[in-house]
Amino acid sequence: MTMRTVEPWHQTPWDWRAAIQFISGGTGSGLIAFTALAAWVDPAWLWRTGLVGMGFICLGLLAVFIKLGRRWRAFLAIMNPFTSWLTREALLAPVLLGLEFLAVVLMNQFLAVAAGIVGLGFLYSQARMLKESRGIPAWRNERLLWLIFATGLTEGVSLLTIATAFFGQAGDWLTPAFGAVLIARLAMWLTYRRALSAPGAAPLRTVEVLDGMNKIIIVAGHAVPLAVLLFGMFFPGLGWLFVLVAGLTGVLSGWYLKFMLITRAAYNQGFALVRTPARTPGYSGPGVKPGWTARD
Repeated sequence: MTMRTVEPWHQTPWDWRAAIQFISGGTGSGLIAFTALAAWVDPAWLWRTGLVGMGFICLGLLAVFIKLGRRWRAFLAIMNPFTSWLTREALLAPVLLGLEFLAVVLMNQFLAVAAGIVGLGFLYSQARMLKESRGIPAWRNERLLWLIFATGLTEGVSLLTIATAFFGQAGDWLTPAFGAVLIARLAMWLTYRRALSAPGAAPLRTVEVLDGMNKIIIVAGHAVPLAVLLFGMFFPGLGWLFVLVAGLTGVLSGWYLKFMLITRAAYNQGFALVRTPARTPGYSGPGVKPGWTARD
């Protein structure tokens, strides 16, 4: 057995369709949560962005359905509410969509708040689904849970910010909230990357993918939108352009982060050798974890 045959290899069950599920679900639930706040300023935000949030949730569910090998067994996803975060997400989805639909039809802020709270539970369930994937070192780290949660919120507030470029202000709270969520996501990314870069925390190829993502995430995903928001305070006449750029960079960087984590950085555990074999009896070498440390 050669070393390469026991090194971690990239998981294949969760592909681009799973990435769409997490991208769309997080974006939709985050947008619904922030729409609930905007609705207290103007109930018209319920149909402006609430329907968009529902559309993202449905797109994520559709991606899951397309991914299923035996689609007629999809109902089994709701059979384990006490043990499966996938089941909890599946059970929360119709409640979330139903509450948001009623909030839009009735233009009711209280129903919108209820939908926003359920949306946060939906987003948390998605984050826990990744966190509980024990065989993937890039996913099982505790810090990923809050990175995914913060990313969903960032995507939601980014889309709401983009909408203000076309429909006007959603309240004085939006820009500070956008900046705070961006800073929170940046902090989560830095702590997550630091944790995965520690010796023995993740396979070498996973660390290489995260290192390749780092500059894009920090500069394009955080430095640019934060700088644009700051400059917008000094050029009110171009405010719509600044919020559009900030919103686009905020949401696109979140989609990029999730896509890369699921489709590029998700190397599995691989195999660890307690003792390396040797031809001479009694002279086996020390244990090794191939693919987890840099090779000479």
